[in-house]
Amino acid sequence: MATGDNEDIFKRIRSTLPQSWFPSSSENATPVLDGILTGLAWPWAMLYSLLEYTNNQTRLDTSSGNFIDLAASDYFGSTLPRLTNESDSSYINRIKQEFFVKRNTREAFEAVKAADTTIEKITEPWSAVDCACYGRDQYDGASLCYGSRTAPGTVFIEISKDASLSVVSHELTDIKSEGTDVILVVNNSN
Repeated sequence: MATGDNEDIFKRIRSTLPQSWFPSSSENATPVLDGILTGLAWPWAMLYSLLEYTNNQTRLDTSSGNFIDLAASDYFGSTLPRLTNESDSSYINRIKQEFFVKRNTREAFEAVKAADTTIEKITEPWSAVDCACYGRDQYDGASLCYGSRTAPGTVFIEISKDASLSVVSHELTDIKSEGTDVILVVNNSN
């Protein structure tokens, strides 16, 4: 007998009846009463089972089936679908790993730049490190550009002319958040 199963609910209902009205349940002398109480216990046992199932779906670690797909859709939209024949536990692990991928930070863009040799320069118009100050075109020997505070969430990525736009675009789409504009600039001077 487990908590919330049919037998447990039956015993709980039976224990609320006045003891002097009926023989004790250990005597097995009330089959009609026991049948009626078992019938009354069944929907409550099903409801308890449903509540346990629903409670399990509120956390990623304990969820199952389509609820994992719903959680992935909630967190990542359509970018992290379940693979064909992927088990629940491996899908949960993949979702958890995706939580810790660096995104939308300068470090994330620099990591993509380090992995892709066709990306030459990253410029954020609101970053003083990238744009220095008005009237100067160099800082520490690096050629700089004018900055702007009117373009938050904008990143200019300078790529070589032989770079594959679709590959670079896909790499950058994976790390940028919604609302960040990434503008690819092809460097034709090479």
